[in-house]
Amino acid sequence: MNPSLASRAVVGLLRVAGLKKRQFDPGRFLAEVATPSPPRLRGVTVRREEFDGWTVHRLTPADPVRNHAVYLHGGAWAAPITTQHWRLAARIAVESGRDVVVPLYPRLPTATHSDVLPVALRLFEHVRRQGPTALIGDSSGANIALSVLQALPPLSRPDLTVLISPSLDLTFTNPGIADIAPRDPLLNLEHIRVLAARWSAPADPSHPRASPLNGHLDHLGPVHVYAGTRDLLFPDAVLLRDRAEQAPGTDLHLHIGEGMIHDWPIMPTPEGRRTTGDIVALLRGAGGGGEG
Repeated sequence: MNPSLASRAVVGLLRVAGLKKRQFDPGRFLAEVATPSPPRLRGVTVRREEFDGWTVHRLTPADPVRNHAVYLHGGAWAAPITTQHWRLAARIAVESGRDVVVPLYPRLPTATHSDVLPVALRLFEHVRRQGPTALIGDSSGANIALSVLQALPPLSRPDLTVLISPSLDLTFTNPGIADIAPRDPLLNLEHIRVLAARWSAPADPSHPRASPLNGHLDHLGPVHVYAGTRDLLFPDAVLLRDRAEQAPGTDLHLHIGEGMIHDWPIMPTPEGRRTTGDIVALLRGAGGGGEG
């Protein structure tokens, strides 16, 4: 199926605006960029909480079920959460009935993976003790989410993990990446590579805690990965699927967005809305999420 007119228009606008040249420019992130307040979100009550020094927002729908979700936003480990991220979290809450916990974790340059992962792990376990909990992340947030999943003890595992356009191997040495990078209208490989090296420091970017593609893939439970074929991160998503195929205790599904760009599910296109609806359906079906 060819991309919709709206999706093609998004790509055209990105190219005309030259966003790729500026997107995640490492020079913008020599100091941590301030995080704006959440926008007004329909259908949810937003409650601010604190956890281990982090600000956390809990989005609760009007008719909640007993299940929860933790959502880790993207932004190349450096940029703050955006309105699109908030709207994704709110739609998941409203349509799945789960309350969605959104941590505003510290980012580059004030924090790296070794600062964030332990707290993210404790936060997920904290929410998991309140009931069945899904783990969701997009882009760099999906990188953190998979690292957290790999570190969780079996009894604390999510009832479902969703990884949207994940960053999986911070060396970016998969030969397929160089082939797609010129056609990716959004991500600048050189910018992402610099930020990834900062995030993984002082470890090598290939270390499994920074590059979960190199970590263990067994006994992760149900995992759904969404990756678009015009996203330079796509080849590593395919490699993740292939490596997980024979992993015991892991049921990993790769959902391929033909012609889709990075993070298309958070974009206002027919494909974005449809894919988010598919994710909601999975969340409703996992762990008895349809019961009040």
